Amino acid sequence: MSFLSRLISLFRENPEPEMPAPLPAGKMRLHLLTANFETREKARHYCLYSRGDRPERLTLEQPNAFIDTTFVEVTFGGAQERLDEFLDPKIVKKIVKKMRGENTLIILTEDAFGGFPYRLIDNDTVRVIGSYIVDV
Repeated sequence: MSFLSRLISLFRENPEPEMPAPLPAGKMRLHLLTANFETREKARHYCLYSRGDRPERLTLEQPNAFIDTTFVEVTFGGAQERLDEFLDPKIVKKIVKKMRGENTLIILTEDAFGGFPYRLIDNDTVRVIGSYIVDV
């Protein structure tokens, strides 16, 4: 994130997290984030490792969201192949373009938020690509 982006974000209104709209039966909402990590292990460490009773760094850097990492998947390399498993190819193409060559895709299911309101944000490590509704 550039210095200017960080400065602008300091002056933006920070709305409270909200509950998403309910989903129809048989559907699930997935939230996609992207990042660059040196290795698969570093990507997994950022998302899934916590020391003692402290939250994972992914959770710490998302202050408007409680994240249960049981519902987080880390895909280092091969994002298109993983997305092809459950999304329309046209949507996959758009997501890969949004990734801008970053090597890690982080997938959070709606269950990761434990029924609490949330709002995901870009930070120095990850960028939010968006949410997508898929069949269960």
